[in-house]
Amino acid sequence: MSATATEVRADVPSTAPAGPDALLPLPGRLRPRALLVRTVGFALLIVGIFTMPSLMSWAGPTYALAIGVIVAMAVLSVSVLGWIGEISMASLAQMGMGVVILNYMQDHGVAFAAIVPIAVLCSIPVSLVLGVFALRLRGVYFAIATLAFATLAQKSFFQSYLGTQGGFEKPLERPSYLNSDKHVYYLEVGTLAVLAVICYLILRSSIGTRLTALRDSEMAFAVLGHSPARYKLFTVCLSGAIATLAGTYYGILQQVVPANYFNPGLAIAYFAYAVVGGLGSVGGAITAGVVFGSTPRYLETLSHGKLVGYDLFFAAAVALVIILWVPGGIAALGRRIWSRIEGIPR
Repeated sequence: MSATATEVRADVPSTAPAGPDALLPLPGRLRPRALLVRTVGFALLIVGIFTMPSLMSWAGPTYALAIGVIVAMAVLSVSVLGWIGEISMASLAQMGMGVVILNYMQDHGVAFAAIVPIAVLCSIPVSLVLGVFALRLRGVYFAIATLAFATLAQKSFFQSYLGTQGGFEKPLERPSYLNSDKHVYYLEVGTLAVLAVICYLILRSSIGTRLTALRDSEMAFAVLGHSPARYKLFTVCLSGAIATLAGTYYGILQQVVPANYFNPGLAIAYFAYAVVGGLGSVGGAITAGVVFGSTPRYLETLSHGKLVGYDLFFAAAVALVIILWVPGGIAALGRRIWSRIEGIPR
């Protein structure tokens, strides 16, 4: 028995001395197949984005795609809070603030190019109010607090300010360079690409690592000397800025925005889209938002209006199939397919 144990120990390779590289493995160079696949995939993505309005013209107007990109921004704002393990039902209320800011600034003669950064800055005070909830509450309690905040905003502010018919004195104006839905679509896509890169870089940086640690254990995170409040407020403000930006673009696309669009109940649907996309995933949130935002509009056009009002039914059916098939959502499905294309062994 002793001899066998000795032979087994002899087969085990000697342990290398521990060092920094052993604890933090650096990514190696991409294999030629993976590099080729990623290059081709990126090129197809760029071509697809620019040609999508023409490719989908048979199914409906570009307006459907423009709505899909706005929904993608809103879903991304919900998914960002997944980085710290929180659920927000106030994303629609923050979108509504974007519409109100757009109307107020246009009434004072501010150009749209200046309104966009102003809307992002104006989102910070509202986000800090929600951030106070995040500092005191967690999980379902934070979700209920944000739902209550959204309901108060809807009943006390949006219904009186916007009304049921979009109660502005005049429709929101588009600048001359956004006189068509296609132009609005390209502007939205460019903005969404910038937001996606920012979120991706944050996740890949030391901030992303710390946010993951905060989500896993807030107590351990604080014991290590980091400030949970600082990182929570940062994440809530980032999420609020994205939602407010989505509302600003929604106002410039729709021009007349009734208050019922910011019904807090719709925020539950947006949260479901984020879960289907893979909560916390940037690519999954964008994909889910575009699919669930634009497909119902195309179905309405193809059915000549017979499927109007069935958008949530469609979203629920597709979401149920995806969640049952791949619990990790679209992000997990995409990673699985991409690994097979690149030839990465499972």
